[in-house]
Amino acid sequence: MARLREADAVELVATAPVRDALLTGPRLGPLLGPYTALVWRELDTAWLPLGPELDVSAVPVAAKRPRYAAGTGDDDPRWVVALVLREPATGKSLLYAPALAAWPDAFHEAAVAADCVIVDGTFWDEDEPVRTGISTRTASGMGHLPVDGPTGTARRLAGLRARCLYTHLNNTNPLTDPDDDRHKQLADRGLEVAADGMVIEL
Repeated sequence: MARLREADAVELVATAPVRDALLTGPRLGPLLGPYTALVWRELDTAWLPLGPELDVSAVPVAAKRPRYAAGTGDDDPRWVVALVLREPATGKSLLYAPALAAWPDAFHEAAVAADCVIVDGTFWDEDEPVRTGISTRTASGMGHLPVDGPTGTARRLAGLRARCLYTHLNNTNPLTDPDDDRHKQLADRGLEVAADGMVIEL
């Protein structure tokens, strides 16, 4: 709160359903309003400048609501979005999707156009959550397409021109072990696992 008290305003970028849920559920406006002004900027499919060197746009991917918004609103695919970050000076772009429950056409188009894709690698295979005992639901049932298998993302990513990396690995995923043979399986398909502190140059 000390930093909020020192700021004249805090800029928040969110899709419309997320913004509305934060204002009506956790009541973010009344909570933070006494400390600073909240300036909301809507995140949508159009380019939104984040500064002179970076633009962002959203690619809707799923209607799964966060827990603070359970039972409210329509099944809006903007509840979960992937982000496209673009450098206007060069036109290079990065597609970031840490939660991917489906692979809609708009997401595929963004992946084809991107120079780098960083995507949900929560589970290696569809049955991993059930097999490891962390859930009674499958990977896709928990809102994460698996890396491997017929419904996995690896086969889709392998055909892209972009540099492709996985992020957001669950601790049950064998890819958390850098010595696991599945890293080589990905490498053979031109795919990588992102690491803390990694610098990505395009």
